[in-house]
Amino acid sequence: MKHPSQAERDASIVVEVITKRLFPLAAVLAGSLLVPGPALSENVSGQVDPLRAALLVPEDLGSEFARRDYTTKGLLNPAFTRTKACRKAVKSLTAVYRTKVSTALEHTDRWEGISEYLVSGTPRKISALERAAKAMVRSCRKITVKTQGTQEIIRRLSLGRLGDSVYAVKFRSGFPDSDLERDAELATEMMVAIDIALIRVGNTMIVLEHDGHVGAFDPPLTRSAAQTAVMRLQEALPGD
Repeated sequence: MKHPSQAERDASIVVEVITKRLFPLAAVLAGSLLVPGPALSENVSGQVDPLRAALLVPEDLGSEFARRDYTTKGLLNPAFTRTKACRKAVKSLTAVYRTKVSTALEHTDRWEGISEYLVSGTPRKISALERAAKAMVRSCRKITVKTQGTQEIIRRLSLGRLGDSVYAVKFRSGFPDSDLERDAELATEMMVAIDIALIRVGNTMIVLEHDGHVGAFDPPLTRSAAQTAVMRLQEALPGD
């Protein structure tokens, strides 16, 4: 039997070392392809993406809230296209729905939920969104749409001082003779309610939507959820 030469033995050792190092690495790389979506928010240093960390979680709204698997997109409602000025302002804002940083929470006992989107960028980009949000409130706040069976309105919504600036409207849909201006009447007359708030915090824009259906809507939740969203963002991005 021919014994391997020293060169052959050396080559065999090199192959063995490479094999031992590459197979574990391949396993790690293969495993990374199977990591659930949320884990992708961690960077190479193992730290969580600050924007994702700033998103609302069920505990922020109460024990009766849980995560849901879809977000709402209230600005795509046809009512926002009823006037040219409103349609133009909203068109500049709907890009926020393409952000990869979003979440959705729902009430476990009634048809009510919160959707949140976070958009971060240059001062120029966020200022453009802020101008569009201001134009949206100005141009859409007096829309009323009546049909034989329904009435829809968009009105300005006051949330007080939040972040650097806040712009908000409310959409209400109900029966033709409903008094949709007064949220106190919603329990018996409302079919759909959506509050939409855009809040600037430094170079980040929070888009918060609070929706409810068939009387399942708690108006004060919009303000409290917005306040918590701002607080979480400020804590996550202290230098923003």
